[in-house]
Parts: sequence; C-alpha cells; structure tokens
Amino acid sequence: MKYTCIDYRSEMKLLGLKRRLEEENLSEEEKALILQEIEELEKAMKMN
Repeated sequence: MKYTCIDYRSEMKLLGLKRRLEEENLSEEEKALILQEIEELEKAMKMN
C-alpha cells in the first residue's frame, strides 16, 4: 500500500483537530463540530 500526500495531509488535519479539541476556551458547539469532523475524517481514513 502506498503512502501518499493525501494520506499525510489527512493525518496532519486529524492531529490538528485533536489538538484544538484540547483547548480550554472552546464552546460546546465548537467541540461538537470538531468531534464530528474528527469522526468523518477517521471514517474516511478507515480508522474506526
């Protein structure tokens, strides 16, 4: 299986989202949106 730039970009985006989720000043709405985006990205990367 080849590892492509798209794979790398997806992994970096996922890491960035998880880091943002750790921020203390996020509203519940922002947290929900980030969690949803993480879930969609993990599904697209077949991580779940």
